[in-house]
Amino acid sequence: MNRQDYPFVIKIVLLSGVILQKLFDLSRACFAGFWLGVLKKGTLGLTVKFCFDNTNIYHGEKFNQSGLFRWEEKAINKYFQKCKSLLIAGAGGGREVLALCRTGYDIDGFECHPDLVEQANELLKKEGFNLNIQLVPPDQCPDSINIYDGLIIGWAVYMHIQGGEKRISFLKKLRSQTREHAPILLSFFSRTESSLYFRVVAEIGNGIRRILGRDYLEVGDDLAHVHGFNIYVHCFTKKEINFELDQGGFQLDFCCTDVYGHAVGIASKLSDKISI
Repeated sequence: MNRQDYPFVIKIVLLSGVILQKLFDLSRACFAGFWLGVLKKGTLGLTVKFCFDNTNIYHGEKFNQSGLFRWEEKAINKYFQKCKSLLIAGAGGGREVLALCRTGYDIDGFECHPDLVEQANELLKKEGFNLNIQLVPPDQCPDSINIYDGLIIGWAVYMHIQGGEKRISFLKKLRSQTREHAPILLSFFSRTESSLYFRVVAEIGNGIRRILGRDYLEVGDDLAHVHGFNIYVHCFTKKEINFELDQGGFQLDFCCTDVYGHAVGIASKLSDKISI
């Protein structure tokens, strides 16, 4: 049937559905923009902690025994073949660490959630691996004299760091602990340059922050609905990922937004730009 052959009522139903979705997106943008504008940075960070405090999946042995996701496997098989030692940032309850230990890598890791650190270390000990996941403050990288062959930022960890400057500083600290040409894998929620939703969120949030005298939000900041909770995330374009990796001391080699956003960077030669 041609478009004009459908009954008028069908066209009304479909059009009303489009309008309803746009109204929903607008209301969600207003909600996110309001709270991102009102809440301080520390409180926004607590939304993430609250989610991990109250989501049992990451604390359970079943999940942490489940191994790597398919997209993680593909990236590691392609880019980490020559690596022996890896540093895992945001190790969570030990899922990635355990899977990679079983594959034969030498692993060091750190995590900011104390319960997950305890869970990870208990699991690794039970599985016979003699290593200790460190507890560190959020968005921080511990000092180390070790130089690693590769880096992995745990599933979705990067997008919970507030502000490009802080994310780049985090990458620089990681870069200082790895050799040249070493790969780094990170994952994130993605967005397109043309997305109106994120511009509305930023406009509303920054209008409030302007009144309150606070630092502005970035386009891409959001309160995402994750496991039943609204938590702070930053959603990235490929251009942003490329820029932040470059500033942090890595050259973007691969970026994918299918299935789950993830990218692989290759450690560049250290320079004054990368010094911390």
